[in-house]
Amino acid sequence: MTTASRQLPGTAAQLPVATEFLQEFWAAAGLPPAGAFAFELALEEIFMNVAMHGTQGDTVPTVWLELGSIGAGVTLTVEDDAPAFDPLQLAAPDTSLALEDRQIGGLGIHLVREMMDEVRYSHVGGRNRLVMSKVLA
Repeated sequence: MTTASRQLPGTAAQLPVATEFLQEFWAAAGLPPAGAFAFELALEEIFMNVAMHGTQGDTVPTVWLELGSIGAGVTLTVEDDAPAFDPLQLAAPDTSLALEDRQIGGLGIHLVREMMDEVRYSHVGGRNRLVMSKVLA
């Protein structure tokens, strides 16, 4: 089993640092490059949601990232200390509508749900925790 963790301020400027952390883990674990896309997309979506919606006043949330791999299975856990919010409670967007008729928001978490095999949310110890897992082909 290979694992790695990182703590970052939850600001948009830290997204490249988070992405580099994922890419370094991917290479060190010897995972197939094609499998990284789903995890990079999920990380970007969740990290940016925390950065954009988790800041209260001058208080920037902290984000904890953890990656783990066992065989072909990879898990990405994103925790933050922003106000409690379960993105999995958002209704799936109606993708059959024309773009101009759709409501803004919700498409990113929809993509995360579709690209991962399993996505779970919990609120533990004052932190939001989103665990995303996928078995790579």
